[in-house]
Amino acid sequence: MKFEGEHLLPGQLGHFFAILAFVASLVATVSYYNAVKVKEPLVRDSWKKLARWSFVIQSAAVVAIFSCLFYILFNHYFEYKYAWRNTSRDLPTQYLLSSLWSDQEGSFLLWSIWNSILGLILIRTSKNLEAPVMTIFSLAQVIFASMLLGIFILGYKVGSNPFMLLRQAPENQAAPIFQQADYLQHIHDGNGLNVTLQNYWMVIHPPILFLGFASMIVPFTFAFAGLWTRDYTGWVKPVLPWTLFAVALLGTGIMMGAAWAYESLNFGGYWGWDPVENASLVPWLTMVAGLHTLLAYKHTGHALKSTVFFFFISYVLILYSSFLTKSGVLGDTSVHSFTDMGMTAQLLFSILVFTVPSIYLLIARRKEIPGNNKEESTYSREFWLFVGALILLIAAIQVTFTTSIPVWNQLLALTGLKGLFKLDDLAPPSDVMFHYNKIQIWIAIVLGVLTAVVQFLKYKDTPKGVFTRKVWLPTALALLFTLLIAWKGPITFDKYGAGFLTAIYIMLFASIYAIVGNITYIFAGLKGKLKNAGASVAHIGFGMVLLGALISSSKMEVISIDRMKMLNDGFFRKESKQNARENIMLPKDVQIQMGDYHVTYKGDSIAKGDPKTYYVMNYERKDKTTGEVKERFTLYPDAFVNKKENALSSNPASKHYLTRDIFTYVSAAPNKAEAAATDTTAYVPHEIKIGDSVFFSKGFMVLKSLETTPTNKNYVPEKNDLAVGAKLEVFTQTDDHFNLQPIYFIRDSSYQYSIEDTLAPLNLSVRFSKIMPAENKIELKVKETAGFSDYVVMKALVFPYINVLWLGVIITIVGTFMSIIQRTRKTEKNKPAAKREAANI
Repeated sequence: MKFEGEHLLPGQLGHFFAILAFVASLVATVSYYNAVKVKEPLVRDSWKKLARWSFVIQSAAVVAIFSCLFYILFNHYFEYKYAWRNTSRDLPTQYLLSSLWSDQEGSFLLWSIWNSILGLILIRTSKNLEAPVMTIFSLAQVIFASMLLGIFILGYKVGSNPFMLLRQAPENQAAPIFQQADYLQHIHDGNGLNVTLQNYWMVIHPPILFLGFASMIVPFTFAFAGLWTRDYTGWVKPVLPWTLFAVALLGTGIMMGAAWAYESLNFGGYWGWDPVENASLVPWLTMVAGLHTLLAYKHTGHALKSTVFFFFISYVLILYSSFLTKSGVLGDTSVHSFTDMGMTAQLLFSILVFTVPSIYLLIARRKEIPGNNKEESTYSREFWLFVGALILLIAAIQVTFTTSIPVWNQLLALTGLKGLFKLDDLAPPSDVMFHYNKIQIWIAIVLGVLTAVVQFLKYKDTPKGVFTRKVWLPTALALLFTLLIAWKGPITFDKYGAGFLTAIYIMLFASIYAIVGNITYIFAGLKGKLKNAGASVAHIGFGMVLLGALISSSKMEVISIDRMKMLNDGFFRKESKQNARENIMLPKDVQIQMGDYHVTYKGDSIAKGDPKTYYVMNYERKDKTTGEVKERFTLYPDAFVNKKENALSSNPASKHYLTRDIFTYVSAAPNKAEAAATDTTAYVPHEIKIGDSVFFSKGFMVLKSLETTPTNKNYVPEKNDLAVGAKLEVFTQTDDHFNLQPIYFIRDSSYQYSIEDTLAPLNLSVRFSKIMPAENKIELKVKETAGFSDYVVMKALVFPYINVLWLGVIITIVGTFMSIIQRTRKTEKNKPAAKREAANI
């Protein structure tokens, strides 16, 4: 059948380039391998030349794949499954890039592009290490290219083709629509991009994160090349700037993800120990450990084996994190993971390809790796750098073990051990935050203290008296600042008991100590020379990150407390992890006090082409004695209502101050149309006189008076109206009270009207339906509805000093790049001397 309207050329070109990238990277791998193994110079150079051209061709092919896929998305060619799954015609142009890497194939493509760029740089800069380094690099490109093939090799499907047509997808082949030549006439739009990804952070966060992932292979390849060629020391100097670069980029990507979560997700913060967050964090921790053992080796000859080990496991853990997120194994424990696309075996194979040879080499040649057999002094910098690296490894092990619980369960099931020993599934921790924090807080304490004092130690040995003289001042200052903060702004976070509160105060000291210690070192140890202070600046930033995370989390205050208990414990579904008492119901135009603020929900709005609903929240801060308004601002949290699943995907809005953030998001909202259509509750009449009460389920109301000049937002008086308002005061079981004024009026001497008044927090509607002058009474009709439509449920939090955290992140990144520049300049400065020495020889 010849299908009408399909644009097949970009898909065919894209698939061709995917195959070309795979073949070219395979040729590059084999050629670079031969360039390592062949000893004859001319033949070796020929292999290297072929390898270079092959790598360049595969790099060009990867860019071509990217271009073809973007062209398909940009033009909304919904005959392609990838375009239909991830775009729609109303998707803003700036989010087309987000849609490109929103699925597994796109993320592998992005990773492969960065690998190609880094590989081209290494071809020009790695000198005599080019062949062994690029052998591993090209092998990585073979793996990534295979993920985009989507073809069968020996009966096994390799990869997933991003250029697959919608009608070719296995789940669609039997669908009647695709038996029609003009099926595209019936596909008017795509499925659209997940609303949580329609955020500017998702345009910039994934590229930086995947550049971090890609850069982690560089230290791996240098270490592997050193062991493979038995050049155990020649790789150490060039790898240091690359290691710093990997730490900086992956750390930046992770914290960009935290910023995205803070601005776009509704779990109320920037870090939730989500398995996907953990999967990115763990290799960063081990690479930081490897960075510090590398510095120890450069200055003392100690810890080269440890450095190689950390570099190896860091990249293996990057691949493992990819397996966790892309295999579907985390589907029940993380909102960030992809679904399984049948590439689980391929992902596991990619881990084994790099794990087995590297660990084998490390074990086989461990005795050949040079080291310093002299025992380190406990007053030496290298000793405590190694201790710090071990602490980071412990942190990584704890996070990895818990994150991998779904993997352990599957392994037990596959090996039969679960049935043999009648084991139940390992259960993830019920309180994830406490599970991690109870261990990680002590690790942070040790790292904070080490960051403060290690730079005052010299390599090899430090006289005790000298060290004591250097550290007493920053120690005293840190202790003083800790006591001042504890006195002026005590931490009262006692959710996990007194022991955890004690740990918080110790961490407060450790984080301040890290900041003060490194500032002191810049002026006392480096004499104020900032060009050499990259490490100290990065450590100051690290201390600020610890301090900001500690204060903003431990002193975070929920101000949306449901004092009226309008929401019962079953209001939220269990998977939402929402506490009903920390969410407050806001009826439209009813001002509710929350902490120091009075908040009014003014309604919602939508914009053409935007699937989100924007909620208008007016905040006022009033003087507590005079009631005078001191500050006004409006926040616009938004949400996407998934009508198919009757679920709300909300994005928060924040008011940023120098010392705090007001963080607001909508946690629930009614389906107004559905509520209006299903409201069949009847009004109950009550005949009362002034002073009488009418009881309802949540309290009672008292008729205080009858007003001849009534006011009601739904009543617009006209000339000659005869109007009476029933002034009612409503009291609840929680000692709250409200005012109502339903109106009864006669217009044009004959038409009688009743303007009801409503109290949405209580689901209460009251009508003034009749005046009975003979009995000196009136008739009120009261209705308590089971549900109502003009409200939202909102959560609001105050994060104090959150900017300390974000500023700390920026300073850490700046410090790391200062170190990169410093190390690169030192390397360039040493080149002329090395050339002169070589010439003399």
